[in-house]
Amino acid sequence: MPAEPLDFMEEKMKEFYSALYEVQNQEQQQAQGSTPPQTTKPLIQRVSPLLLDKKADFQKCFEPRLVAFGPLHHGNPKFQRAEQYKLKFAARFVHVSGTNCDDLFKKVKAQIDDLRKCYTPEDVEAYDDDKLAWMLFVDGSAVLCAVRYVMEGMFDELNTRTYLLVFAQLDLFLLENQLPYKLLKILIGSAKDPPVWEQSITDFIAHNLMTNIHQKRKQVVDDKDYAHLLERLRDELLTGKEMKIDSSVMGRMLLSSGVSRKHRKTFRSIKELKESGIHVKPSTTNNLKDISFYCNFLGTLMMPRLLVDDSTASKFLNLVALEMCQDFKNDSEVTSYLCFMDALIESADDVKELRDTGMLHNYLGKNEEVAELFKNMSGGLVPDQTRYIEVIDDIHKYCNSPWRGVATKANKAGRWIGKFAICISRSIFHM
Repeated sequence: MPAEPLDFMEEKMKEFYSALYEVQNQEQQQAQGSTPPQTTKPLIQRVSPLLLDKKADFQKCFEPRLVAFGPLHHGNPKFQRAEQYKLKFAARFVHVSGTNCDDLFKKVKAQIDDLRKCYTPEDVEAYDDDKLAWMLFVDGSAVLCAVRYVMEGMFDELNTRTYLLVFAQLDLFLLENQLPYKLLKILIGSAKDPPVWEQSITDFIAHNLMTNIHQKRKQVVDDKDYAHLLERLRDELLTGKEMKIDSSVMGRMLLSSGVSRKHRKTFRSIKELKESGIHVKPSTTNNLKDISFYCNFLGTLMMPRLLVDDSTASKFLNLVALEMCQDFKNDSEVTSYLCFMDALIESADDVKELRDTGMLHNYLGKNEEVAELFKNMSGGLVPDQTRYIEVIDDIHKYCNSPWRGVATKANKAGRWIGKFAICISRSIFHM
């Protein structure tokens, strides 16, 4: 048997030692307290091929429908018509904001080195500083104009069909279509009334929350250092107060008598939970992490309300794509939420139960479509296994408690007595 060629082994050893050096260098940085690469803001980048392979049926959710923002889809003939609209929107921003084109462009170009670093090098290497600065200046100005005018309902002034603006809004939350938030800050900071433009973004994000429960709009200026609008949407979905309700003394006794099946991978659907005496109750927050379980006499699972429509898949999957970015340190909260919902929704009956409680608002179509949507969105995703461990354990304890059947029967008897009392009172008053 002939021996391995020496040059082959030399090449392989060179590759191995290169990887070894990278590992040692990373450990040295961590020991010195240096910032690991993953703690930085995520770059604006393309969707992971791994996710694209898993979500082949959702390919359209990751691609612009109407307009391209930034360099990743710039120059595609498909979006050529939208370029003229962007130019008009940008011109309106310059006019309304009381600025001037030359000054704004110069301010963007002055920061072009930092703005270039917001993208992966290969996605911007074909653009010199002038071309990249001009692209970002026009795109950023157009976005700010569209967001403000849409939120203030001034569609006629834009001289654009409403349905086109709807598609354009969806394009603003694609991972590959993001603009640096730093760019928007530069443009807003040059306007004569920055708080007005800041507020329009705040309102726009609130309007696009999938958990939006029409809370009173906050008059705030958010000074957080976001990477882009998609990251701000994610941040809004994962922050805010969480409604925690403690179990009663009786409820804690009931839970303590149950056994938690920690190694069980899934738990019961909404319909099965209801049959076990557990009811779903909507919380009053927009926080996707606001999922809790408490027990008084019966069990209650609390979750934020959810709006499901034609934009739901696109927003959720692009948030998943953001969480999968290698340079983005996160706990996969949105991914875990989707998998949690998929465990609860097995059929159209589960969707109906959620709608009846006011937890889910279906603007998509039939209940079957919603059930299928969550099944397809969560397929192949890897959640954080510890995200809802306490909630799941308590549900298992409740369902496995020897006293759970007594509580359920007592509740049914109470409802029957209540109905009987109502019938008696009606009979008396009509005698």
